[in-house]
Amino acid sequence: MSYDNKELEQKCYNTIVELLNKYKENEHSDYMFQRIHNHIINYLPNTLDNELKNYEKRQNRNTYLTTEQQVFIQVFLSKNQYFYLPSNNFFYEYNGTNYFIVKEDDVIHKLLSTISKDRILLDWKYKTKINIIKQIKERSLFNSIPETDTIQNILNVLYPSIFSSKNSAKYFLTIIGDNILKKNTNLIFLVTQKMKKLLFDLDNIAFGSIGYNNSTCNFMTKYHENHTYDNCRLIKINEAFSLDLWRDILKKIGLDLLCVAAHYSKRYENSDKFIENNSDEELKNYSYYLKKTTPVNIVKEFSNKYIIDASNDVKIEWKNLHFIWKQFLSNYNLPSVIYSNNLKNILREIHEYEEDSDSFIGITSKYLPIQSDFIKFWDNTIKITTNTFGEEQSFDNELEVDEICSMFKFWTKQNQEQLMTNGNISEENVIKILKHFFHSIDIIEDKYVLNVTCCVWNKINDINKSFDYIKEQIKENYKLNLISFDDVYNYYSIYCKLNAHKFIVSKRYFEKYLYFKLSEYVVYENFIETAWVFTP
Repeated sequence: MSYDNKELEQKCYNTIVELLNKYKENEHSDYMFQRIHNHIINYLPNTLDNELKNYEKRQNRNTYLTTEQQVFIQVFLSKNQYFYLPSNNFFYEYNGTNYFIVKEDDVIHKLLSTISKDRILLDWKYKTKINIIKQIKERSLFNSIPETDTIQNILNVLYPSIFSSKNSAKYFLTIIGDNILKKNTNLIFLVTQKMKKLLFDLDNIAFGSIGYNNSTCNFMTKYHENHTYDNCRLIKINEAFSLDLWRDILKKIGLDLLCVAAHYSKRYENSDKFIENNSDEELKNYSYYLKKTTPVNIVKEFSNKYIIDASNDVKIEWKNLHFIWKQFLSNYNLPSVIYSNNLKNILREIHEYEEDSDSFIGITSKYLPIQSDFIKFWDNTIKITTNTFGEEQSFDNELEVDEICSMFKFWTKQNQEQLMTNGNISEENVIKILKHFFHSIDIIEDKYVLNVTCCVWNKINDINKSFDYIKEQIKENYKLNLISFDDVYNYYSIYCKLNAHKFIVSKRYFEKYLYFKLSEYVVYENFIETAWVFTP
């Protein structure tokens, strides 16, 4: 219960009156009145004066300590940039360059140590600690503003190794920031398989560092008919970057990247606003490509760029035209956003179609010859098998994609009169053709084609023929009981050059064959006992 001054005054007066009345009829009234008089006149004024002085002193000290505490907190939080996320109960520290996860105990230890050094706030040590921890918990990590050095470090990681421009890198970061802050949840970003792997690693970092596992949820590798073009955005990367290097980088600066991403999302409002207000026209046109077009317009663009009108006796089979369509998508960094049946129906509305041959009449394409010639090469030279020739029944065959390119070029020179190209073909194109037209072929890492042989080059025969030469060289030049795989391969390479071989097997394949052929002489994993040279 509280009283105003008048009430207190009346209460005091009433109390004195009550005391006087109480002792008025008492047999010791004279003595009690003297005591009341003495307490009121002699003690009370001094007591009240002391009370007032002590109160003012306490008030002044409290005011002083409160001011000191406010200054201390301001300076401490300025020098030590601590932040917090309630979602995972993690504390963070920013040193002006990098963000770190820190333990609450470490924050408290540094805080109390700093207070102890200051000494002024020793009496308010724990009160100050509680106050500062409370303020830190009100400082969201995603409200921090990264310094220029931090932002540039992240951009330098992303550009030019992963993105072709700084604007593309900023756009990507803004998208990630939007996801963290739950903005633009209706948008879908279509990306390649390799970028999805990159995003998977980033998602793991986000879950471990900020407790958020949906930072890349709207990045997708496949278009679905439920997605409207209006909500679809395109984003591309340089496919040549190393995933292993990316993972190593993320371990070091993953948290920095997420904080910069959140900062960009707040700075630019959202990814679409970034495109509209801050991006160049090239990035804007690519990102908004689907937003500003229709399936029919995409197919018309494909027809204008990849299809040539021809006489009615010329036709393209649907499977070949479909492959050319995939080349169009690949060359323009476009995802597959039209289902094949829908694509075929749209093409039938534009070009004449023959049902019986499943072909389009009166059109051709400059992209058709290389694919057609390669298929002829494959059909005429490649044999599907699970083992090698003759005695080598248990050795698995394989051709490397670069070897296939070399053999195709050689084969086209030998058959130039029947072909339309000079045989120059990229490894990427070979992979695309094999995956599109030869579904049963096993391809590992887009580099090794398994269980196939080619009549243009018998790899096993070449190696076996080199053994006599290798044995002679070892007899003449080797005194040790062992010879390394490297030295044996070196002799094989010399043999091929001396005999003008057009093709040389890779060191990997050569060693694989040595393991199979000379298993009884292989020791220490990559050495051969020279006793082998004396075998027939």
